[in-house]
Amino acid sequence: MYCRKCIKFTSGQEIENQLKEVDSEYFLSFHLSNKQKEISQKLAKLVSQGKSVLLEAVCGAGKTEIVYETIFQTLKQNKKVGFAISRRQVVLEIAQRLQEVFKNLEVIAVCQGYTNKVVGDLIVCTTHQLYRYHNYFDLLIIDEPDGFPYKGNKVLHGIARNSYKQSVIYLTATPDEELMQRVMSEELCYLKLSKRPLGNDLIIPKVIYGFKWLLYLVLIIKINNLVKLNKKLLVFVPTIKMSRFIYFLLRKYYRCCYMNSKSTNKEEIIEEFKTGKYEMCICTTVLERGITIKGVNVIVMFAQHIVFDEASLVQISGRVGRDVNDPFGFCYFLATKKTKEIDKCIKRLKRANND
Repeated sequence: MYCRKCIKFTSGQEIENQLKEVDSEYFLSFHLSNKQKEISQKLAKLVSQGKSVLLEAVCGAGKTEIVYETIFQTLKQNKKVGFAISRRQVVLEIAQRLQEVFKNLEVIAVCQGYTNKVVGDLIVCTTHQLYRYHNYFDLLIIDEPDGFPYKGNKVLHGIARNSYKQSVIYLTATPDEELMQRVMSEELCYLKLSKRPLGNDLIIPKVIYGFKWLLYLVLIIKINNLVKLNKKLLVFVPTIKMSRFIYFLLRKYYRCCYMNSKSTNKEEIIEEFKTGKYEMCICTTVLERGITIKGVNVIVMFAQHIVFDEASLVQISGRVGRDVNDPFGFCYFLATKKTKEIDKCIKRLKRANND
């Protein structure tokens, strides 16, 4: 018998775990920093010992690149590796990146709309799709475990736990209390990387306080100033309704698009934004994680809203300054009042810069 939450994850046949020798060599078009190499080697060693690890790495530190060596070493032993991510559009992006690096592997993406093929040399999937892989992976890598919808979801936690036999790696810039408790209890080993590859500081957001309608005026002024820089701009808003409202407010004056959880063409919107069709994207927290846009600046509208917790604000500000050729940018939080979450975000970023 299954509960209502679990029953939708019980269909389908169990995948046969066939051993297959693969060429897991990877090819980088760049060099890891000394600190990245150090963390990468430590991670590979811990996993080779059967340990599970929490890797806390600031936004833009290259946490995906850091796990390449561990993936290589694990596959070299004819073991199975899975890379699980909460959001579909990030699955597709990470799968493409991994295929470019692990050129001799068959890297497959398994998510909504991509379920015809579920077996490959390296599997990248949404956390929901892990139900297909009961006791299948020797190593499971879970990206952003503190993000929606994985965080606090006992069903997804259980599905993930049942999908791997040996080790799990959690990758995040904002580990939650549950993960840190597992570190304290020595259930997880802990590695931390507080610097981006070039050693440049994280961007500290500038907070602007004002009344609601004054903030709309500030928003227009900041948009005008930032668009003149000929760089892309992300405007984060707290609700779906507001994303539509601000889009319709601005569309006559700027090349802009909007995106939220209800958008049916997320991949298309992201691609068109990246390639320059739009200069600005108004979005909800659906784009707070897992996306890298070169040279982007950020505005958070109504940053005091309950949807913007510390982790969300840290992740959003982490979209800025990720381009190694242009590690600078602007991030503004527009808020009607001070909040603990805004303060904690600023303090966390400053601590990382001082590490």
